[in-house]
Amino acid sequence: MAYRPSSLQRIRGILRGDPTLAVALPEAERLRELNRRFAGVVPPAVARACRVAAIQGETALIYCANGAAASRVRSQATGVGRVLTRPDAPVLTVKVKVRADWTLPEKREKTDLGPAALNAFRDLDNALPEGDLKAAVDALLARRRG
Repeated sequence: MAYRPSSLQRIRGILRGDPTLAVALPEAERLRELNRRFAGVVPPAVARACRVAAIQGETALIYCANGAAASRVRSQATGVGRVLTRPDAPVLTVKVKVRADWTLPEKREKTDLGPAALNAFRDLDNALPEGDLKAAVDALLARRRG
């Protein structure tokens, strides 16, 4: 099997290859680490809706996609500031902005089961004895019919 680099490895290669872009790599890695630590202190839904955009002096700037996420970050500002603090760069203030133009990646559309898969589930349903598994397969097929 051939080796295929991850998208992050490909981006690093591009950034390192162009001297004008190479200066962006350390900042991108620093922001990725800040967002990873931020995601560890807020609920997963809030982490998906917000991004640490910058640390400016002693202030962390966080963009949120909606007011609910922004409100949650504001309520946890002390913990967020603590987790974003580094020994050489304390974060004393958390500034939260709701960005109407900031969007999250689109969720992938779920594809339904194809005819062959549905036929396989029907065959399985017919072969199963009464019980929890048969009830689950029945429910799956009922959702696909209606």
